[in-house]
Amino acid sequence: MATLVSGEITTVSPDGQILHVEKMPEVMPTNICFGGADRRTAYITLSTTGKLVSMPWHEAGLVLNHETA
Repeated sequence: MATLVSGEITTVSPDGQILHVEKMPEVMPTNICFGGADRRTAYITLSTTGKLVSMPWHEAGLVLNHETA
């Protein structure tokens, strides 16, 4: 999830534990989604500058309901 003001993307487990925190280059990341053949490329919106950045991610993103694995 995007963590506003602290400028981080935070991975949270289903039971609410923080698993991973990734610092972003500005304080207002607003969204994250995953792509690439293995869903290990993160695409992150940065609202202060209006940029979309991509970066390798440490784990694969989930398959969306309308996608096939």
